Order: sequence, then C-alpha cells, then structure tokens
Amino acid sequence: MDVERAQDLIGTPVFDRNGNRVGRVGNVYVDDVTQQPEWVTVRIGLLGVRETFVPLTGATTEENRLDLDVDKDRVKNAPRVEAEHGHLTPEEGRDLYHYYGVDQGSAEQPSE
Repeated sequence: MDVERAQDLIGTPVFDRNGNRVGRVGNVYVDDVTQQPEWVTVRIGLLGVRETFVPLTGATTEENRLDLDVDKDRVKNAPRVEAEHGHLTPEEGRDLYHYYGVDQGSAEQPSE
C-alpha cells in the first residue's frame, strides 16, 4: 500500500478479522526508513476519543473499509502509546509488534 492511499484511509471504518466493526482510522504512521505505511491508529469508544495503534501487516482494504488481521478485543486491549511528534520509538514499535504477535521482520518481507 502506498502512502497516498494510506492517507486516504483516515476516517475509514475499521473491521476486525471476524467482520466486527472496531472504529475509524484516526491516523496513518509511516516507517521512517522505508517510507511505507506501517501502523494506523483506530479511534474506538462511543465518542472515538481513544486511539489505539494497530499494525497494517495483514490488513486489506476495500472501498470505504479497512479489514484488520486481528480481532476487536486485541485492538481494544492494546497498550496505550502516545506517539510524540508523530513517531513511535523503536521500543514502542517492538512492544506493539510483540503484543499483536507480528514478527517485526514480517512487516517488510514474507516469513517462511
């Protein structure tokens, strides 16, 4: 997914792997090195005031929706991360990948 298309996701409804609505895309975060979209924040809750980071690994897009490769409870219970200045620290990224069970290397290349 390219950056322009990823930016177009902001405000898009987000669904989990089972088709349950999770929230809306709040923001898109791009890898500093590859410049590829790597994370989105999902606004959850009644007012959409809580934002949770979710990896784009395994996610698919259709017209006006983003389907994640994780379930709703996983998103709702994700660790709170405040991305200062629009960036995740390497430690935050590793912790989030670990939480979601995603091998950090698989974000760039298919695992064997």
